[in-house]
Amino acid sequence: MDRSSQIINPVTTVTGLVREIRPWQWYKQGVMLLGIVFSQNLLNWGVWLSLLIGIVSFTTVASATYIFNDISDLEEDRNHPQKQHRPIASGQVSVSVAAVFGLILAGIGLGAAYSLGPLFLAILLAYLAQNALYSLVLKQFVFVDVLIVAIGFVLRAIAGVIAIDVFLSPWLIVSTFLLALVLAFGKRRNELEVAANPQQTRDVLGEYSENNIDQLLVMVMATLLMSYSLYTFSRTAPTMMVTLPFAFFGVFRYHHLVHTTNIAGQPEYLLTDRSSVVNLILWGIVVVAVLYNVPEMAVGVIQ
Repeated sequence: MDRSSQIINPVTTVTGLVREIRPWQWYKQGVMLLGIVFSQNLLNWGVWLSLLIGIVSFTTVASATYIFNDISDLEEDRNHPQKQHRPIASGQVSVSVAAVFGLILAGIGLGAAYSLGPLFLAILLAYLAQNALYSLVLKQFVFVDVLIVAIGFVLRAIAGVIAIDVFLSPWLIVSTFLLALVLAFGKRRNELEVAANPQQTRDVLGEYSENNIDQLLVMVMATLLMSYSLYTFSRTAPTMMVTLPFAFFGVFRYHHLVHTTNIAGQPEYLLTDRSSVVNLILWGIVVVAVLYNVPEMAVGVIQ
């Protein structure tokens, strides 16, 4: 090996490790913000530090799970038209280096979680255990695979609530679970479309069909919209119902994109869809305005 290779290899490895931790998927920790918004603690600056520590701990542990999942899925990823380019599957990063880096990330995340108390640490350990079971066994069972993915988002939502020590709303759990299921089924549908031999790229894909997933998508989307609608009805302030058009548009838009683009394969690409982003921002503004009585606050300031 010449000197230039010795210089390039460490840089290549580092860039590969950065790709492995998937910074573009850190948006998933945004689910942890739901608790502080809907518990009406958004302006309670005293709880923000704990929440940020919680987000950092979940982000580093999630990054570690991406690495260990890729190590576990090494052979399957090499047969996948897109995943074969991942750093571990392509050989850009060795399995041993990736494993050590993953252990370091997991240690940092668990240490940060411990500082927030045993209950938060227990949630993070449950998330780790769930991912380990998924990689080793559960990903091989049809429907169980997408349910486990959805449960991972639920654990994030619960962690966000525990970090700031507020009431855990059952509506938060149900809506998060259903939304994650929608994204998971959309991703499975995309995998079926792009894979020449679905069962070779992921064993469980052979148990799915596009028609089956389309039916499940419609079913889960309808349940999601009904659950969110019931949540708005249950609010003491009926004005929360004004957020319903944004929720319906968001779900309809995703259903349209699943069937007309490849966006479902990488849900983070929704953040590049202008209509979805604008709708999400408007939904957030209206939610905050309703929950925090912004019109009344404005009147009070004027007076």
